[in-house]
Amino acid sequence: MSSPAPGLIHRWDHSFSILSIVTFPRKRLLFAGTQDSKILVFNLPTYNLIRTITLGEGQETHTRSSVLCLERSSDEKYLFLGGADSLVRIWSIYDVDTLNSSIQVEEVATVYSVTDIGDIFSLRYLDTLETLVFGCQNASLLYLDNIFDRLLNISGATEKNIDRLPHRRYDKFFDSLGPSGHTGSPTPPTLEETSSNTIYRCCSREGQMHRILEIPSENIINYAHNGFIYSICKLCLKCSTLLGDGKKHEHVHYHDFNKSAKKASECIISGGGDGISKMWSFTKDEKGNVGVKMVTPELDNENTVLSQATEFPFLYCGLADGVIKIWDLSTKQMVSTLHTPDKYDVISISVYMDHIFAINESGTTMFYENEVVQWTPNQGKMLSSDIFVRQDAPSEKQISFLTGANDGSLTLWDLSDLMHPSPEWAESRTEFLKQQAEAANDQLPFNSEEMLNTLRDLISFQSVSQNPDTAQQLASRRCASHLSKLFSTLGAREVKLLPVRNGTNPVVLAIFQGNGANKKRILWYGHYDVVPSNQNRWHTDPFSLTCENGFMKGRGVSDNKGPLVAALYAVVHLLQGNQLANDIVFLVEGSEEIGSPGLAQVCMDYRELIGKKIDWIFLSNSTWVDRENPCLNYGLRGVINAQITVWSKEPDRHSGVDGGLHKEPTADLIKLISKLQSDDGKVLIPGFYEPLKELSAVDYKRLENVVEFADIDKKITVEELIRNWTKPSLSVTTMNISGPGNITVIPQSATIGISIRLVPEQEVAKIKQSLTDYISHCFQELSSGNHLEMTIVNEAEPWLGDPTNHAYEILKDALTLKWGKAPLFVREGGSIPCIRTLEGLFDAPAVQIPCGQSTDHAHLDNENLRIENWTYMTEILSNVFNTL
Repeated sequence: MSSPAPGLIHRWDHSFSILSIVTFPRKRLLFAGTQDSKILVFNLPTYNLIRTITLGEGQETHTRSSVLCLERSSDEKYLFLGGADSLVRIWSIYDVDTLNSSIQVEEVATVYSVTDIGDIFSLRYLDTLETLVFGCQNASLLYLDNIFDRLLNISGATEKNIDRLPHRRYDKFFDSLGPSGHTGSPTPPTLEETSSNTIYRCCSREGQMHRILEIPSENIINYAHNGFIYSICKLCLKCSTLLGDGKKHEHVHYHDFNKSAKKASECIISGGGDGISKMWSFTKDEKGNVGVKMVTPELDNENTVLSQATEFPFLYCGLADGVIKIWDLSTKQMVSTLHTPDKYDVISISVYMDHIFAINESGTTMFYENEVVQWTPNQGKMLSSDIFVRQDAPSEKQISFLTGANDGSLTLWDLSDLMHPSPEWAESRTEFLKQQAEAANDQLPFNSEEMLNTLRDLISFQSVSQNPDTAQQLASRRCASHLSKLFSTLGAREVKLLPVRNGTNPVVLAIFQGNGANKKRILWYGHYDVVPSNQNRWHTDPFSLTCENGFMKGRGVSDNKGPLVAALYAVVHLLQGNQLANDIVFLVEGSEEIGSPGLAQVCMDYRELIGKKIDWIFLSNSTWVDRENPCLNYGLRGVINAQITVWSKEPDRHSGVDGGLHKEPTADLIKLISKLQSDDGKVLIPGFYEPLKELSAVDYKRLENVVEFADIDKKITVEELIRNWTKPSLSVTTMNISGPGNITVIPQSATIGISIRLVPEQEVAKIKQSLTDYISHCFQELSSGNHLEMTIVNEAEPWLGDPTNHAYEILKDALTLKWGKAPLFVREGGSIPCIRTLEGLFDAPAVQIPCGQSTDHAHLDNENLRIENWTYMTEILSNVFNTL
């Protein structure tokens, strides 16, 4: 709230409300629709009002044709408007002379419906389909397809349709005041208004005849909503395709839609008084006919949807009482709710580069990550807004924001100082994605620069899954959506975002199809979430990829975005050369750092899609044991993390007043914890060691090789590695007490955290039950009046692979060939929760190939990855994926 308000560039005043706004950035024009049936045209370089277009008959002041919504074609050749007279008008915009502040416009068509639809509240134009879609007061959704074909093919006797226009009809139902403050239908026409002069004016603007187009009855979707349709927003072409089934070959490519117009498809989202946001898909078949279908499910906002905006994958819904709901369109899940400081209806909403601008009666509220900025311009009740990038000179860019109000004021604001990151960053990223799409189309060869650009984009997403704030929640969803686009662009046959039932981050599924005769199906597991970063402890920005001295730095570069990109480009390299023999399935989750909740259920729900038969499971979620020797990992310990709390019904007490009178929670807890281990460190939980087996001679030799060849602490022994990697352990990790922490205060409650690491012979369920029973028994023996509470925070099964299987043998040969030395076979003391789960669900063996070095600092400050390791990993995997 302390951030400065944007700078006011210019202000215009009019006698009536500014109800709608649209900008033509390339033509440097601004159009404002007014309550008194006018369109005001401004020249942005000079800020002059260069034209006033009056709707209706004559030049009298009236509100029968109030301009409620404005829209433009993407090429800025046409202006569309809808209003209170139930008409949609189409204007041609040409001969713009910004130097002399002049413009020539021509009204080319009027679109009407034979049914009484009332006010037209919302309007969108679908460029690839030449289709107008508008939402109305009578809850119907109407569309007119192939508009310009209709204009070219229409007969000359259009005057016959004049008597059917809404201004010649009268319906008392729409003669009442709606929420816009004016009627939806004018009073009955007088004799004077039906003169031949009136007919001429309806058909002519700028001295040219224009056409009257009727909406076909089959293009009227009655009761599309159970209330007024206040807003319609559309998705960009490439985003529209992602709402389908993810099959790339079944959708038009966004960068090549002009070549595939007969198969074009676009999506809109309508919002209404029933609180529902509905997605509609418009598709043109090979005969040129446009059809529409609703995309399920509906999004229930539980309140009137007054305004909407999209910045894929998110839909932002402006509701009553200052509420904004944010939906993930990829998974159809509501991910966040924002509130403006004052509880007024959000009449208009604009979004640009993750910055959300909500307009209501109290002014403008900007939301960005955890920042909230509100400013109250010197205007009346705000009714309309638009955001755009101005470029008055090649080196001058300005992010501008327009607001219109009921006092007739129209204000232009400079947002450049409020925006994070800069416009240049956004443009470079957009350009990169465009180039990347074109590169994939042109079958570009593999190179590390392409990989770096891809990784740079991924690192920029602050996809933190541990206790995320709103900004990080949205960043994670946005990262998932970005990955799905990336997979699709780089050639995946099928891409899908799989929603997780508990509402955590979605799982990204991508399938690359091989062409081998007896192909295998290999699943690559990865994750796009990262642990939090303390920026003060980093030498560089953790969410900006930095390349120095042969290393890459950034949060997630080692764990796990870097290895994920390496695996992806290993596949892309083969695919672009038409050499991919096996099917590769990428399963990338967003919640690994919090124990992978919901992943197992997703795998069960989508087993058919992922693959009935998986042959191998690959992952890279660890590092070498030193900086010199490549490694293959075949074992991980499991884990049970628990919290034990002892508490009293008594409040915090003073040791001088109450000391010695009661059994104290902290003392009881210390006694309890002391019973978990003997003085020599042996774990005393009953049955803890019973399943353990002696280490085999082969495994012992592998650990001897690590001690002999790895550049690790020379004092470490094989026996210490055995204890760390192959034996279970119990650690006391956290201690917390209630109260102020004063040394004279007896805490009401005390909590200790313990972390138990398990080995493959042990079963998590049995050890967990034994721990719970043992703690309860020991507490009962204390005969304390206090209370015990125990919570299992998370758990993971241990894993042991077979380092002699076919996949490990292939990997061993590939690593030896690339690095010039045989890899060390290692185990680790840490845990990866999902490995055993995936092996069990898919009945396939897992293989773990570490990517980086022991100095990667994964989960720590200044996380890094050596570029040589990274690029070698890609080449190794490219070889292995085809050799299996």
